[in-house]
Amino acid sequence: MLCACGACGLSTPLLARFRCEVRARIIRTVDDVRDGVIGVWRVGWSGRLLGYVLAAGPGCGALSVWLGVLSHPDAQSAGAAGIATAVALGFWLFAWWGLLRVRLELATDMIVMVNPWGTQRLPWSRVSAVSLGNWGALFHTTDGFTYTAYALSDLAGGTRQDERFADVRRIVEDRLRSGQPL
Repeated sequence: MLCACGACGLSTPLLARFRCEVRARIIRTVDDVRDGVIGVWRVGWSGRLLGYVLAAGPGCGALSVWLGVLSHPDAQSAGAAGIATAVALGFWLFAWWGLLRVRLELATDMIVMVNPWGTQRLPWSRVSAVSLGNWGALFHTTDGFTYTAYALSDLAGGTRQDERFADVRRIVEDRLRSGQPL
């Protein structure tokens, strides 16, 4: 199984899950559009690593409690295993919803922002500008509203997102200048 970009050569499922940054760096020009997608940006690698640790750590703890139930089967052990499983599922849901599913997709027909609080689909015809805010890339619309792409947030990535945002800004400004479909 290769990663989503197919260019980095990561062939193991574990490494492929980290969805290398190569995809965001390779797809930079109009000529590089693949299946209508100009580029995809996810939470930075440190944020994704934190998400995997938050998801897997409590899961391993719940697994060890269940192994204890096998060696000492009683109601109290089973109850503890059930609680550990519930906590692990809560951590997994938080990690998935808040860090691992978050992304920004620039497609030829629209911008898709998958954030923890919902998914926004913004047609290019409504976009007037883009800027970088504390919570991510801010897409300003012609009617005065602002939509935030959390995938480029300093908090989500754990590092400054200026370099990644520069790619997004360049693509958006090229798209807005041309006013034509890519």
